[in-house]
Amino acid sequence: MQINRVSLGSMVVVGILWGQGFAIAACQTTLVDEGQAKCAIYVTARVMAEDQILIGQPAAAQQSESSRQRLRESVKDLSHYLEKMSGAKVGMIPGEPVAESSTIPILVGELAVSKFGPPQPQPVSGQGFRFVVTPTAIGLAGESDLGTSYAIYELLDRLGCRWFMPSELGESIPELKTIRLATTDESLAPYTIYRDIWHSDPVYSRRNRAGGLGISAGHALEGYVTKDQLEQHPDWNAEIGGERRLHPCDVGHRLCWANPEVADAIGDSIIAILDRDGGRSMSLSPGDGTNFCECAKCRALDSGDWDATMNCISITDRYLHLANRIAERVAAKHPDVMLGFLAYVQFTRPPLREKVHPNLYPQVAPISYSRAHPMTDDQVPGNKDLRHLVEGWGKCKPDVSYYLYSWFLAESCAPNPLIHKWSTDLPILYRNNCKFWQPEGITNFETSLQGIYLGLRLAWNPNQDPKQIIDELHDRFYGNASPQMAAYWKFVDQIWVGTPEYSGCCWGYLARFTPERLGEMRQLLDVAKSAAKSDVERARIQIADESLTLFERYMKMRYDLAEGRFSSLPADMKTYADRATALADQYAPQKCFGKMYWIHSLTSDFYFNVFCRATYTDAARIADSNQFVLLAPKPVREFKYQVDFERQGEGLGWMKPEFDDQTWQGTDTCLQTWSSLGLHDYMGMLWYRTTIELPPTTLEENAPSSQVKLDAVRTSSKSPRVYLWLAATDGSAKLFVNGKHIPYVKVVKDAEGQETRTVENEFVGYAQPASFDITDAIVSGRNCIAIQCVRLSQNELGSGGLLGPVLVYREK
Repeated sequence: MQINRVSLGSMVVVGILWGQGFAIAACQTTLVDEGQAKCAIYVTARVMAEDQILIGQPAAAQQSESSRQRLRESVKDLSHYLEKMSGAKVGMIPGEPVAESSTIPILVGELAVSKFGPPQPQPVSGQGFRFVVTPTAIGLAGESDLGTSYAIYELLDRLGCRWFMPSELGESIPELKTIRLATTDESLAPYTIYRDIWHSDPVYSRRNRAGGLGISAGHALEGYVTKDQLEQHPDWNAEIGGERRLHPCDVGHRLCWANPEVADAIGDSIIAILDRDGGRSMSLSPGDGTNFCECAKCRALDSGDWDATMNCISITDRYLHLANRIAERVAAKHPDVMLGFLAYVQFTRPPLREKVHPNLYPQVAPISYSRAHPMTDDQVPGNKDLRHLVEGWGKCKPDVSYYLYSWFLAESCAPNPLIHKWSTDLPILYRNNCKFWQPEGITNFETSLQGIYLGLRLAWNPNQDPKQIIDELHDRFYGNASPQMAAYWKFVDQIWVGTPEYSGCCWGYLARFTPERLGEMRQLLDVAKSAAKSDVERARIQIADESLTLFERYMKMRYDLAEGRFSSLPADMKTYADRATALADQYAPQKCFGKMYWIHSLTSDFYFNVFCRATYTDAARIADSNQFVLLAPKPVREFKYQVDFERQGEGLGWMKPEFDDQTWQGTDTCLQTWSSLGLHDYMGMLWYRTTIELPPTTLEENAPSSQVKLDAVRTSSKSPRVYLWLAATDGSAKLFVNGKHIPYVKVVKDAEGQETRTVENEFVGYAQPASFDITDAIVSGRNCIAIQCVRLSQNELGSGGLLGPVLVYREK
């Protein structure tokens, strides 16, 4: 495929940091003249040497070798793209230029330092560089090999080279038969200490100047203390449920943070690791989960600050009490170590009492806050708190890391460009001392190209205009179809921002992606496809088209579930999974469609299995006409609901048919979540009520008349059983039919397929279906259905209660 290139004529670039425009300068240095090279690249043999294998060597040596390899590939890129722009072959010559050479030398690394001197010292961890253009030579010198690599891409960036997406398909390279640069001498540096994306293609990251000095903040804290130590010192264990024992988390066992011996033991373990392996950053983040020590000493360390999103007291001050002691101990021997920690779950909010030790680096991970709406929208649950924590951590620390999410958590196939959200939020972060840009992401350039690219550009220089970055991306990536593709992405972005739906995953998708909006998305994209004129434009739009088609398949299943079209679900699930796999393979070079190293399947398929597959599979089972008969023409979605703050509803008879629920509000459990009902952070009880009308003939296959007595049916050993089915819940569901409590029979199969049945008071689950045997409570005519739901655990998806429709069916 021939990749198109942007023709910019004889380009001359004003030598300013992060320049946005191009202008003719009075003094210019010509690198290529009408397709003839007038320059050559000079670089030392050290830089261009083959890879060195340093397995087992100290971390500093490995990092140094990695940076050298990066610089080597950057030099190759410089030669490659100068030729690609102009057609002129620009040579790479080892060593210094000879005096009699008539070409302009482009001096790289130490050769540039030798001629022009080093960059002025920069405050960004050895990433500074000097960019020099004179009439007789060009110098690209860095404080380190990494800094020199940045200098190379500064030159290419000023010449208009862009890499919007991994692979050759994602690049936009200008056509320049003549290449000139304005004379300049600048010492520059990126704004952030570190910037990158999780799934980063190394070539894409290098060309977009990602990297730097990252903060290690993975779940690690408990792993520094051994099980033997905890057995020898039982008081080191967290007290949970009144017991001090080994309470597991994902990296070890929960600890008592108030115990100074725990801090000292962790500090000594980290010191031993640094003594042995070296390194600049170690993590102090606790293991994942939300269960922490409940002892009086730990609770006494809390400031009393209420965290509404977690529905509990913030434990940030408690955590920093521990972390500060560890940092003091470790920094005494390793003064340059950077100890990272996630500001996460119950310790996301900034401290009120404790200071942040200079060697501690918070990585704010606002997982329980909206990932669709900008933080300036005060209608969004938690946004005021989000701004409070951003401003609070910025005041506590001059260099904060942010771990945002460059995908919609737990559902990864919906187009989601993040344009308005990140254009709004990222400047706010940078005004509040964000110096590390470390978002969580997946291989999702097909859904979130704009946000990913925008994030990296602003991390390099937050003074840029986000709109100009996005406009340039659309203009140069989509070419002739740019206005149409910009309209498509703007419409999709507005769906996310403009819909008052705040839950995660797919739970609010029927409200967000209505049939009318999906139709408009399809129409806009089809118009864009017609506007494309080149193969490369069509190929790029095809990625968006494949993404939308996959999402249309996904939404068909959501609507089929809501509207009772269950029979097609198995075939549709297979079609969706097969197509997602084929697309992930096809577009692997572009890092699209969720093919990730950390799961054995695609992210789309992985999360689909977690949140949707069980419900769809069970729905298809019920729809099998050889086994079951649906007793209601359509799934039940319309309910009245009432919050039961005091948990008094059962005593007040809210489940009884005669109870007057006229003042209760209505909801559609397929369209609305607790979040959209104003209960985003609510951790408590809520009741649903509805009535189901069942003709008598539906209860007995061979009923002689509408006067059949149900008692006779029930006493017959051959009478079919009648069930009420819940598509999915978040938390517990206690069912009442006509005022009668219906227990839940839990069936568990062992490895040999043997079933164990237990009778439970209520169903407890998450994103799982449940069937209740209501044979002994159902009647012909009107039936009152009441469901008492309790949200049992906090999660970032902000749902609660019923997550889908309800259905009544009976055995054949």
